[in-house]
Order: sequence, then structure tokens, then C-alpha cells
Amino acid sequence: MGNLRFKVSAPLGIDAKVWQTAYITGMEGIPWHCRHQIRDDQFIIGRELDESGKLNIVWPTQSHGNLCLTTTSLRITEDSYSLVVEIARGTLSRLKTQTAEWQRMGMKLPDTFFPLAEQSTKAFLRSLTSVPGLQQDEFAQSSIELSVQASTILCEAFAQQALDSRRQNEGRLTTLLGTSLPTEVALPSIADGLQKTFNLVNIKADLGLVEESSGRNNYTPFDAQVEWASQNQFKVCMGPLVDFRPGRLPQWMILLDEDYENILRIACEHAENTVERYRGKVHVWNCAAGLNSYNKLDWNDEQVLRMAVSLIETVRRADSRSPVLLSIDQPWSEYLRDNEQGISPLHFADAMIRAELGLSGICLELAMDQWPGGSFPRDLIELNRLIDRWSMLGLPLMVQLSTPTQASSGGGRRIADWATRTNDSAGKTESGFVSPEAITSLLISKPSVHAVIWDQLTDQFPNATESSGLWNQQGKAKPLLSHLLQLRKNYLH
Repeated sequence: MGNLRFKVSAPLGIDAKVWQTAYITGMEGIPWHCRHQIRDDQFIIGRELDESGKLNIVWPTQSHGNLCLTTTSLRITEDSYSLVVEIARGTLSRLKTQTAEWQRMGMKLPDTFFPLAEQSTKAFLRSLTSVPGLQQDEFAQSSIELSVQASTILCEAFAQQALDSRRQNEGRLTTLLGTSLPTEVALPSIADGLQKTFNLVNIKADLGLVEESSGRNNYTPFDAQVEWASQNQFKVCMGPLVDFRPGRLPQWMILLDEDYENILRIACEHAENTVERYRGKVHVWNCAAGLNSYNKLDWNDEQVLRMAVSLIETVRRADSRSPVLLSIDQPWSEYLRDNEQGISPLHFADAMIRAELGLSGICLELAMDQWPGGSFPRDLIELNRLIDRWSMLGLPLMVQLSTPTQASSGGGRRIADWATRTNDSAGKTESGFVSPEAITSLLISKPSVHAVIWDQLTDQFPNATESSGLWNQQGKAKPLLSHLLQLRKNYLH
């Protein structure tokens, strides 16, 4: 077993959740099932392979809260690495690599970028020449902070220049900007804001919401939403038609312990009935979500793939003209840390594409800063790299996005709310987070992204984080809504 060893100042003073987020990735960026332990002043993490790898771990920053950061590739050795120094090395390396790549493309770097990048490099070099200990960690942490701030400026400038360039060369972009409609929210009260900002709505008529009991369906709220969307000239995406993530299938189905064949039959029947009911009124179908990630049904890879194939074919038969998508849950693959038998998201999507089933695109579910069940918060460079990686599959991408839109008062499922240290002032909950305005601008600037859907309309939406809505609990629109409206006015149809 190949172990990576890291020296940490007072490791027991760091919240145990931090160590639980750690995992190792190889060349393809796919997590390996790892084991870790704290021994004296060392954090030890290992896997079965005796090969080099990158450590991924959630780590605190003052300006952007807790982020999942990455070291460079580290070889297996009996010596110990300095954890903070290696995180700083990896963060600075990603910054320099992305900067060089975009400069080769002709990007103009903003003046505010250079001082931060230079200071980050100097702080990292000072950490390398310092005596191991608290002072070295302070210089390395300073380098991390400066690198993250510089990467934000870099990516915001790239998004702006890319959008302006595309607008000049292509005219107004055909990218769809949408939001999901929860059945609990009264649409007329916010209809004006929706119509001005969005040209697409997502209606989640999934099996768990429609089928109240065995054989008893209730389409009434979805009929109303489809009619409202049609009257207000929105494009409509419907789905996922079946959501296999924990707690999303009908409760009666779980209580009766339905076997695989029955679930397959019921899922396909629901997909067929729903498509036939709304055919001609829905412009894009999203077949399923949660198939690639871990669920409690204990299906093997063959069963998972068969379910995906059956649902895609069912929707295709019922409506041969409208595009058909498949959702990919946790596209950074974090769930593979705990389930070594799981399917890699990229491999799963590639298998569906190679099967030539008529899949029109991929929907990436980015529930950022939610855990469990979502993705770790990442910086903008890592988000850019994720989109570029998925673009290599050659299919259009739709991004279903949920990320904090305001600082939280604590609690909830936000990783940014975790205290990373318990023995000093650094243990206080970070209030920072990656700007949703910057995230949405970057996504829309990417040519491979054909649609961006904001997944949480209001903070009142049940079972969601308390701070990810476009409207707060008092019905007041948040600044992100104005930003999205401006994006649509300036760049989109």
C-alpha cells in the first residue's frame, strides 16, 4: 500500500471533517478509495497502488471560505511532506499553468493580477526557505490566499473577454439561461423577474414527485407549470424524469423493497407516460439523475447501465424530435472516495455516447458547497478545467447549478460553514464563498455550455441549503438576479 505522509502543525486542532474530505487522484483525476489516519504530527493517507498521486483536500481561505484544493503529483516516499506547503505548491502551479495557457490564446491580463501573482510566488519561496514549523506554514498559507485571489481575477477577466469576443464574432449567443421551478412557489409573484432574466425553465416532473402511491399519479402542479411556461414563451426542459439519488424515489417503492426489474419497469412507464403527456410542449428531456453516483439500491455496473439505456430509448421512442439529456451527479467524482465499486462519471457518460442511443447532450449537476450528496466547493480555475474536460466528449453541456448566493449564519449543509480549526480564531466559520456571479459568467462564456440552469429559485425551497436561492425568504431578489439579467441583456437572445 502506497502512503503519502504530511507534517501538520497541531493536526488534532483541525476539525476532523477536513481529514475526511481528503482523497488521492491519479492522472485522470479520478479519486481512489483511500485510508487515512492521524499519527502524532502527521496526516497519513494511502491507497492500494504504490504510485504517485495528487492529494485533494478541503482547506480554509479567508476570501473564499473552505475550498477543495489540490497538491501537485507527489511520489510515494517514507519522508514526510509539509501539508500546507504542498497545497500552496499545487495552488500556485494551477494558477501559473492556466495563466500561461490563456496568454497563448491572446488573453490580456488585468493590472490587478500581477501584484497578487508575484506576492504569491514570493510567499511560496519564503516558505521553502523557512525552518519547518509555524512560520513556514504561515508563508505557505499566505501563498494559498494570494493564489486563490489571483485566480479569481484571472478567471473573471477571461470570462469577460471571452463573452465580448463571442458576442462580436457570433452576435447574440444562443445559450439558454434558466431556473428550476419548485411546485411550492407562487409563480405570479415573481413572474416579472423570471421573464426578464430567463429564457428557459426546468420542470422536475420526476417519478418521486408525480407518483404519490403505487399506480396513482398526480400531474396537476406540472400541468399548471407547463401551461404557465407556454403562455410566457419560455423554453421548457423537463426532468430528471427519474431521480435515483437517495430519498428521491417514491417512498412506497422503498418500503415495499421493489426489486430491480420492477423499478426498471415503473421508471420506464413513468418516462413514457410523461413524455406522451407533454410532447410538443417540452423542448428538452432530461431522462435521469443519480445513476452514476452511489445509491442504496446496490445495483452492479451492468444494471446501472441497463437502466440508463432503457430510459434513453424509452424517451427517444416517445419523442424522436426533442433533444434527450442524461444528468451526471457529482462530476468531480467525490463519491468514489467512499465507494471503490462506483462508476467514474466520465466513463459512464462515454459509455452512453459510444452506445449511439441518440443522446443529445450531458447535464452536469453542480451542487457546489453541499455535502453529502453534492460537490466540494472549488475555485474558478478548477471549474474551468472541469468544463474543458467534459467538453472533450463532444456533446453540448447543460449545467444545473446550485451554490451559495449569500453568506450563511452557520449550520446547514454548507462546507463553508465548517470550522477548520478548533483551537484558535481560525476556527470561526468562514463567511467567504466563490462568487456566484463569477461562476455563472464563466460557464456562459464557454462555447460547449449550451444552457445554465439555476437550480434553486428561492431560499424557501424545502430540502435545499438556506442561502442558495435567487430570492430570499422575504421575497426580495438577491444581487445575483440583477447580474443574470445583465448577462441576458448584453449577450443572450
